[in-house]
Amino acid sequence: MTRAAARITAIVLVFSLIVSCAVNPVTGKRELMFVSESQEVRIGREAAPSLNWTYGGEFRDDELKQYLEGVVKRIWKASERPHLPLRFAVQNTSLPNAFALPGYVAITRGLLAELDNEAQFAAVMGHEVGHVMARHTAKRITLGTLQKLGLVVGGVALAGKKDADILLAIGAIGSSLLLLKYSREQELQADRLGVKYMAALGYDPYEAIKAHDRLKAAVDGYLKRQGKKARDDNLLSAILSTHPREEVRKEEMLDMIRRLPPYRLEGDGRGRRRFQAAVKRLRRVNRVYFVYDRAVSLYNKDRLAEAERTLGKALAMNQRQAPFYNLYGMIRLKEKRYTEAARYFKEALDRDGGYQPAFYGLGMAEMGRRRYASAVERFRESLRLYPEHPGSHFGIGKSYYRLGRYGEAVPHLERFASRSPKHPEVHGLLGICYERTGDVRSAIREYRLQVKVAPDTRLGRLARERLQVLSPPEEPTASKAE
Repeated sequence: MTRAAARITAIVLVFSLIVSCAVNPVTGKRELMFVSESQEVRIGREAAPSLNWTYGGEFRDDELKQYLEGVVKRIWKASERPHLPLRFAVQNTSLPNAFALPGYVAITRGLLAELDNEAQFAAVMGHEVGHVMARHTAKRITLGTLQKLGLVVGGVALAGKKDADILLAIGAIGSSLLLLKYSREQELQADRLGVKYMAALGYDPYEAIKAHDRLKAAVDGYLKRQGKKARDDNLLSAILSTHPREEVRKEEMLDMIRRLPPYRLEGDGRGRRRFQAAVKRLRRVNRVYFVYDRAVSLYNKDRLAEAERTLGKALAMNQRQAPFYNLYGMIRLKEKRYTEAARYFKEALDRDGGYQPAFYGLGMAEMGRRRYASAVERFRESLRLYPEHPGSHFGIGKSYYRLGRYGEAVPHLERFASRSPKHPEVHGLLGICYERTGDVRSAIREYRLQVKVAPDTRLGRLARERLQVLSPPEEPTASKAE
């Protein structure tokens, strides 16, 4: 047996010991699964903060949340795994979407405002709960693990061959994509579960089809306001690309509903009046956010004066929204008016004491004023709320660097570099930090990356100078004739 073959055999044996087959709670069939139920819950708990802030944080309306959470809890109780923990949130973004992880179910303000009745809300939530109950997240992780096993085996088999690195890079990209979205079969299974839960709870399951129409209308409206097409928006592309074609999906949903066992509607099966009353305030605020969204778009294009004027209109309509004050602060940051920026970020926190972007903004304002110790504390608060926030990792890393605390800077700068490898500063800062802490090999690696990414910046020139000292080119060996 060759050495490579022996290594492959060893890897397969190890995986055969850790692989387990679990009974799917929805289908009752045994499936290959690398993730236990407790691990699923932990994954959901750890991923929830990042998802929460990716989708704007939580929309603050306690009365609305209590009402909607009651509906979600009924669906959860009627599902196959009612013992799992549950947290529900309305995400404060105009982007129309809904999602679920084990222990976490959410809908965005942008989609909720477009739904017509409680049954449609139950349809959307039932679909997302179905993903959790059928263990679709665990399946994606298992599939990704299998893909990685293939990469490991492939790496052994390709060792020493010319194209090994290229093939492994392609495989790694494929693994990442597999974890980004559900398959068509999983989406249809979630549809089936959603209509089943609806019917069991007395909702009219035909409202699931109308909810799908509402989602499409919400997406179309969002894109029109943004001046975009679906392919131009990564998040919307992810939403739409995972779902089967509209016509096919409707036909299959109708077939699912016809196959349901006998069910009895509660009232008219829609619950429109109580739903309309509950979402009235949110809809009013949602229209104000359309103005705010335009201001954000202008800010992103560096049209700051126009952004500020537009934001003023939103603030005149509603003075209670933390994101409005936060955007004022971000405008002042771009203008390098750091003291004013800090004042606006504090006003955002007066409206919402747990608003993570405001803590990040305060950290940036403190950095601008060269108050690095204070900046570290602000970035710490930001990371407490959003542990994976890239900007806060870079900010705290750079602040530690400015304070001369190079060892403490490294892990934060490394985490940022893993997310933004082409950033024009991060590799140079890492090179300096590694050199100051005596890790010359890592310093050389980072200086080389800095020269590759941004050679003409101050850090790029410094990196070239340090490479000359730390890793000078070898002098050519004299020929025998000489």
